[in-house]
Amino acid sequence: MALDKATIAKRYAVALFELTHDQGTDADTLAELTAIRDILVQNPEFTKALLSLRIDEAAKHNMLATLSEGTSQVVANLIQMTYDYRRIQNLPAIITKYEELVNKAAGVVNAEVQTAVPLSDEQVSRLKEQLVQRYQANEVRLTQIVDEDLLGGVIVKANDQILDGSLATKLAAIRQSIIR
Repeated sequence: MALDKATIAKRYAVALFELTHDQGTDADTLAELTAIRDILVQNPEFTKALLSLRIDEAAKHNMLATLSEGTSQVVANLIQMTYDYRRIQNLPAIITKYEELVNKAAGVVNAEVQTAVPLSDEQVSRLKEQLVQRYQANEVRLTQIVDEDLLGGVIVKANDQILDGSLATKLAAIRQSIIR
């Protein structure tokens, strides 16, 4: 049975996190992996070349060596293992899942807030305070997205949850209660 991308990413990330967390190297490993992810995302042809049947193995090994140059042994092993098991295309997702695990252990929540108009500094500060309490976090990193199609209110995405306080959702709820 074939595994989906999310399952693969989670399994590799958990194994890597358990290793680096025990060694106390989470932050350093994450920094290396973030740089690798940036390279892979900005250069999708790199992954395609690694998966290509037209490129010989020696050239692919040189590409892998270049990618892992200057990284720790753990990161180099991860890169090689994902290539060997034909999962190199999943490496960015693995890194993202690993980042989530590191952030969770450090009490950091990355949140995305979608609003019709930009939030004031005071609103951002209050929202962060509320999210710190809700998720019992040490820190909340907030990314704002202005969506002019949103009638009003906010939509917050954090920790695999969506908190929809948009006006459209509230109006839909009112409509449903009137229909009943």
